[in-house]
Amino acid sequence: MSHWKQARWPFVAFVLIEVVIFGSGSAVTKFAYESITPLWCLAVRFGLATVVFALFFGRRMARGLRKVRVRTWLPQAACMAVSYLCCNVALDLTTATNVGFLVALPVVFAPFLSTLVERGRYPRAVIPFQVGVAGGLYLLCSQGGSLAVGPGELMALASSVALAGALVFGKQALAELDAVTVAGTQIAVAFALCLGCALLWEPALNVAAVQPVAWGIIAFLALLSTCLAFFLQSLALSRLTSTTVSLLLTGEPVFTALFAYLFLGETLTPVGLAGAALIVGTVVAATYVDGRKDAPAAPAAPVPSPTPGALAAAPAAVSPRVMPRPRLLVPGRRKDRMAA
Repeated sequence: MSHWKQARWPFVAFVLIEVVIFGSGSAVTKFAYESITPLWCLAVRFGLATVVFALFFGRRMARGLRKVRVRTWLPQAACMAVSYLCCNVALDLTTATNVGFLVALPVVFAPFLSTLVERGRYPRAVIPFQVGVAGGLYLLCSQGGSLAVGPGELMALASSVALAGALVFGKQALAELDAVTVAGTQIAVAFALCLGCALLWEPALNVAAVQPVAWGIIAFLALLSTCLAFFLQSLALSRLTSTTVSLLLTGEPVFTALFAYLFLGETLTPVGLAGAALIVGTVVAATYVDGRKDAPAAPAAPVPSPTPGALAAAPAAVSPRVMPRPRLLVPGRRKDRMAA
């Protein structure tokens, strides 16, 4: 078990599973929006996920939260809730292409926020990977076009910053809480925020008008894209840095494009395929470099202790401190003694 916890690859795999789930969820969510509004979809999704977490982990979370202050878990939970809210609002204000590029940029903001919060030095070694990922995302999402800055783009950018904050503050919260409690607080706060916004800004939910396909998609989003994905992300943050997790999360647009091709019939141009390849290559290189940097040094070979039989068979060593001092013969003294 200790060897499993020290290895990095299981936690990298957790984030990759999360990325695949998010990518498939982004593609199928469009079918749910045909009969339910975005904010109500979010509210029902996080509400169902909150009920599931409360049933299975309610007591465990309550015990953990009683031992810490609110400021330990609230910042990361609020950042995650704001990120999801801003992302869905941005989809109503601008194109999905621009949102896909801007929302997938926590890798740019996470090192800055981590440096400010932890008061450390900026990791300059990550800059080439940030540039590579940003370039790949631009090619993948805009596919050679230009990005216009408007209210939707600003909301998408805010979603990316909030997600970076959730990673940085989540890393700190995991020092005092377990991954289940961190994920549960994120889900509960997101439910409260999305429900309040839906009640304020959208008409009342017409349950009868929601199609069965939409209910199935909401169940998928609640159980896999929320409960499982949030838990895997928190578990990965307990071993990996927030910068590494943000780098791995940039693979989400690649899987979104793949599932969009399978489910929606959307295709990528050669420029988009080049951007996807650049993202994958950059993430693999960054993960490899970060793994070599964090790899523990090989322990020194233990010196075998001698057995009792070996000690008995070995010749006794004479310490130089207890060696007998040689006697010096003074000429004439022996003869005097014999004469006496």
